[in-house]
Amino acid sequence: MGSLAFPSPVLPGKEAAPAEIGAKLAEHPGLQDFLANGTLSLVRVYQMTTPMGDVVTTYQEADSIERSFQSQIEDPSEVAQLLREHIKNAHGIDVAEASTPEAEQWLEYSEPGGSRHPGLGFSVPIQPGKTDLLRALSGETSGPQKEGWEALNRDLGVTLHRAYIIATPMGDFASVYFEAPDPAEANRQFAAHASEFASYFKGQAGEAFGIDFSDPLPPVTTVFEAVRTKETA
Repeated sequence: MGSLAFPSPVLPGKEAAPAEIGAKLAEHPGLQDFLANGTLSLVRVYQMTTPMGDVVTTYQEADSIERSFQSQIEDPSEVAQLLREHIKNAHGIDVAEASTPEAEQWLEYSEPGGSRHPGLGFSVPIQPGKTDLLRALSGETSGPQKEGWEALNRDLGVTLHRAYIIATPMGDFASVYFEAPDPAEANRQFAAHASEFASYFKGQAGEAFGIDFSDPLPPVTTVFEAVRTKETA
């Protein structure tokens, strides 16, 4: 099972479009077939307003991430056609000419035996020359400071935490996804957390992103969520 989170900046004036297409897809009778054809088991889509405009973050889990993107291009179903039209209209991206995002996972935490909870996803541009800072932080959270990283997630009630470096024509982005019983509250607690590791982590990530993690994120809206219940062909 693979996973990926990736950003899609929203074109000016199209801020309402992600929620509108999300509502259409959620009610469409062909949604389960679309998920099964793309081997997608979970899709969650979030929207956040930033000083540079709205950014949508899509988190997905699939048997094959590559097949899930190929399905968006080749699937002749009405769901796939609606999705392709939306992506071009709201994000200015022609799916037929796009490729699977060039991604590198740099954070991982999964609570052993943990159940699934509501999620929160966001994406931010990485400051020029700071991508390697995130790679170094990845090495710390999976190596010397793994205990601190795991303790921080447990303190926040976070049961799943993943982040990815995404190469885009606009430069590198980081897309972050986590789950908790109350993700917004977990985010507020993270901003206020004063442990030695939390301060180190916020400092490193803040330098890479050019933002201050002592303040909570702007509001993040869930615009779509789907879980596959149909077996793949």
